[in-house]
Order: sequence, then C-alpha cells, then structure tokens
Amino acid sequence: MNNLTHWYSFLKWIVLALIVASCQTGRDPVPIRVSDPVTAAQASLVSVLSTGATSAEVTVKSIRLESAGWRITAGSAEGGNLPIPAGETKDLNDFSLTTIRLNGLVSGQTYQFRLSFRFADQDSVTALRSYTHRPPTAPRWTRLAHATFSGGDYTAYPVAVDGICGANPDNGCGHPGTGAYVGNRVQLLRYAGPQQDVMETKFYDRASDSWLFFASSSLRIPRQGLVQYNVFFMGTDRYQFSGLGYVTEERAASKYFYYHDMAVVLPKGGSPLKPLYGGEDGEVAFFTITDEAYFLTQNGSSAMRSIHATFTQTERAPLPEPPGTLATFSIRNIGYVVNQRSGQPTRLWAYDPITNTWTKRADFPGPVRQRGTGFSLARKGYFGLGLTPDGQGLRDLWQYDPDSDRWQYVTDYPGQGNQLLAVFSAPDGAKPERAYLGWGYEAQRTSTGVNRIVGCTDWWELTP
Repeated sequence: MNNLTHWYSFLKWIVLALIVASCQTGRDPVPIRVSDPVTAAQASLVSVLSTGATSAEVTVKSIRLESAGWRITAGSAEGGNLPIPAGETKDLNDFSLTTIRLNGLVSGQTYQFRLSFRFADQDSVTALRSYTHRPPTAPRWTRLAHATFSGGDYTAYPVAVDGICGANPDNGCGHPGTGAYVGNRVQLLRYAGPQQDVMETKFYDRASDSWLFFASSSLRIPRQGLVQYNVFFMGTDRYQFSGLGYVTEERAASKYFYYHDMAVVLPKGGSPLKPLYGGEDGEVAFFTITDEAYFLTQNGSSAMRSIHATFTQTERAPLPEPPGTLATFSIRNIGYVVNQRSGQPTRLWAYDPITNTWTKRADFPGPVRQRGTGFSLARKGYFGLGLTPDGQGLRDLWQYDPDSDRWQYVTDYPGQGNQLLAVFSAPDGAKPERAYLGWGYEAQRTSTGVNRIVGCTDWWELTP
C-alpha cells in the first residue's frame, strides 16, 4: 500500500475517532494556547540569521501590508545605529517575506531591532528583539520554506512520513509531515526538503524546498494540541499514532475539553486506538523508545503510562517529583524529561524502560523558563527557548551530553517562535543527522511593555 493510501486511511480513522471521542474537562494548559486567526494587517520580525563574520540576514513577514506599511531599525549601545538597506520581497499566498542583508556587524555586540507598523489600522505597534552577533559555527542553521497559511493551530507535532532510510517506505525516517488546524479543517502538510530523496514518487517533488498540501478533513470543531509520533513494531514496521489534544468552548472560556482518542496508521490500513488513552485529563508531554511511547501530564500528577505499538497501555514508574511544564527527548533508548517548575531548579530526569526506574541527572544551568523545547540530535540532547517568568521569549539553545552528564550553551535559535514549537529529529543513525524546528508562537515584546502572542510559520534545519 502506498503512502498516499496510508494518509487517506489515516483521515478516515481520525474522522471516525473524532465522532466517537471521549471528551473530558480538565486542567488548563499553561500558558493558554490560542489560535491566531489573523484578522488584521500586521508585521513580524521572523529571523536574524548570522551569515558571516560581519554579516546577517533579516526576514520580515508582513500580512496585508504594503512595503511602506512597516519600518525596521537597529542599533547597539557600542556602535550606534545600523544601516538598513533595501530588502527583497517575495509574495506568498497569505503574506509577504522581505529579506534584508546586513553588513558591518561586530562579533559579540548586541543589537536591538525595532519593527514598527500599524496594527488593525488603529494602534501603532513597535516590536522589539535583541540579537547578539556571532559568526556562524556548528551547529548550523538553514532557513527553509514557510508554511503558507495564516490562522489556526501552529503547534502540531511532525512525524516522518517518507522513506529515505531503507528500502521499505513504511520504515522510513525522512522528511516530516504534520497537521495544522486551519479554520474548520485539519490540513495535512508535508515538507519536501531541499535534499533529493533516493525514492521516486509521483505525488510530490521531494527536491523542492516547500510545504505541500496533502489532504484535509472538514471538522465541526477542530482540536488543538494534536499529538503525533512514530513507533516501530518489532523494530521494523512503523506505526504512526495521532490524536489526543483538546478543544475550548466559547460559552465556557475557562474550560478545556480533552480528547482521549487516537488513530493509528499501520503498514497496511489503519485503526482507532483501543482502549482509549487511559491517562488523566490535561496537556501531555511524551517521549518514544523504539516500540513504545511514554506519557506524562504537564502540571498534573507524577503518574506516567505507556502505549505500545500493539496498543497495550501500562502504568509506569511515576516521575520522582511533581511535574511543571515538561520538555522531553530520547537518546539510545533512554527517555529524558526536563521539568520546569516555578521557583524550583530546572531538573533533568532519565528514565530506563528496561528497569522502569528514574535517575536524576545534571540540573539545567541556563536561565529559568517555562515552555522550553527539547529534542535529540546526534546522540545529544537539546533544550532551550521558552518564556521567562515575566512572559518574555527566550531563544538560547543548550546541549546535553549523556556520557559526561554535562550541559553547555551552543547556539541561539534564529527563528521567530519561542514557545510550543514543532520539532522533528531524524532517528539515531540516520544520515544526514539533522533536526527540524519551527512554527509555534512568539511572545513578542513591544515598546509599550505588552507581550504580544503571534503565530509563526517559519521552518529551520539544524545540523551538528
């Protein structure tokens, strides 16, 4: 059965699962995730990417604004104002991207960018962003194509949907595809990366740097916080799980209704998860170990349960401390959980599925935060981004070495989002080693002191 048929099977089962889903009330996600339906003209400073010892590339995204509708300036305490040359503008379906190439930057200096525009043709908004220039070094960032939509849920989890790691496409670990809830439809998108894959397909051009619309389904109430992941039955057959999430009810704005259903794409056909997910209501964090996924509830109890590729659910050893907001990654079949609790050190815990035990590892040494992002790459863990206690965005990224049990700062994320990013990592041993990050939301600091939340559509590749 080809990949297109798999996706159609997936849609059939997820629609069926939505009809029969168990919908529960529970804890509010912290902070609240909201769709950004983009009803007014606006602009955002998407990225500042170092391109050389004294140069950088700046990208501005404008929605229904003429080129004269926004203005960007930059300066540093050490060097004064930075000249801003004219940029190159590319028009996409829902917005325009302007690329500006800067020169004359000094390594180690911090620059503040100010992007001014009129929001909703009423109020003037000045968005602020600090950037410390460093010549590009490993790990390296590559700017990829934006997803060309505005409005909806920018936080869906990507999964590998093509087969470049082996002869069997069902066992592949290639470019990510993801679902985004836009309007009243779930839109399934696939990223076709700039590398030409070894497999040929008539459905899309894998050599293009673009997001490709793949399928959609009409839903009366689209859910947010969708969970997607791959596990491998007997280490070979890939099973794709998708579901959970929540909806909000306008007539009860403080209530969140959590789904416990999942749909599963099998090597041949599909199936709903039976029985339904048996964990508590709330927003989940999870990690995967070959044939099993492990779930914790953010800001919930310490309980953990797993779902095997065969659908078996098992209660596992609880996290040794109450969870706050959680970030996770897996290295060599060990799951790692970064626990971010207000007023407490940021702890790192390692879970061994063979012994069903937790081990405390080195505390995270960086600034305290919530909603940090975690992933693994080349047998190292990565954690960073997120929000400061007063709600401002962070973009620092730290690397964890499980062999030495040490953390070190490695880079800043050049993109727009700083919370609830979608992240995809190539499986251990895949070549080339790479991770994809993007989408999510930006807590955008403004000159009035208000943190404005903006949905993001940029997408990046990180190579060690």
